[in-house]
Amino acid sequence: MKKINWRPLLLIICFVIAFFGYRYYVALHTDTDVPEISMDTAELLQVSVEDPKSTLLQGVTAQDRQDGDISGKLVVEGVQLLDQDGLLAVTYAVADSGGNVAKATREVLYTDYESPKFSLSTPLIYWENTDLDIMTPVGASDVVDGDLRHRIRATSLTESSVVGVGIHNVHFQVTNSLGDTAELVLPVEIIATGSYDAGLTLKEYLIYIPQGSTFRANSYLEQFTYKSEEVSLRSGLPEGFSVKTTGEVRTEEPGVYPVGYTVAYTIPHETNPELDQRIVAYSKLIVVVEG
Repeated sequence: MKKINWRPLLLIICFVIAFFGYRYYVALHTDTDVPEISMDTAELLQVSVEDPKSTLLQGVTAQDRQDGDISGKLVVEGVQLLDQDGLLAVTYAVADSGGNVAKATREVLYTDYESPKFSLSTPLIYWENTDLDIMTPVGASDVVDGDLRHRIRATSLTESSVVGVGIHNVHFQVTNSLGDTAELVLPVEIIATGSYDAGLTLKEYLIYIPQGSTFRANSYLEQFTYKSEEVSLRSGLPEGFSVKTTGEVRTEEPGVYPVGYTVAYTIPHETNPELDQRIVAYSKLIVVVEG
């Protein structure tokens, strides 16, 4: 009778036992417990937008069954604005040495939060038949991200492109990193070539004022420029100058109010007033009354 060689079979059996034994050992000793995040929610945490991000971790701790206290590994994973008063939903995350991740969310208040605001470096006034660059004068910033100019988007509300003498309303929009979107409709004005002889500079071209505050239009006059001559208007109108403003600012009602300025300088004729020379400049201020 031929003798059976059991050695290969025994090797296979030993390999199978070792393989499944190892897998059982790994499963038995693998950490699958998720860490636990604890938060102090007895009082709403209030911080400043100028505080470091680590301030948002106040009152937050993390414990793990294997690693113990792992609060030092906590990170702020995300911040989302819940309302424009500065209430935030802050999401925290932590991972233990086994790669198990826990997350938790609580509310925090930014005490000095303000939504993004737009600005203008020059008025949105252009001569007809010239190239219009309505984006360059428009800026935006906020207390969280600082300069937001690169995030500004614009859409014409009147037609596909801004052309032709007249007023063209353009919708500007910007969103900060917290998801807060500010929107403003601004009038882009195209004027006929040669309508005005001089330049008029204002101290600002877009301002935000609180509801119910006082608005003094003439206080924003800065400088009248004719050819190479510059005349300061900061301390009032010099002799021979006059100003006419158009547009009513209702400070008791939130909204966007354009104010047009027409400044004229009259050079009297020596003998005939009908031959007086009148030099005219024009500019515009946008007043946003906040509610």
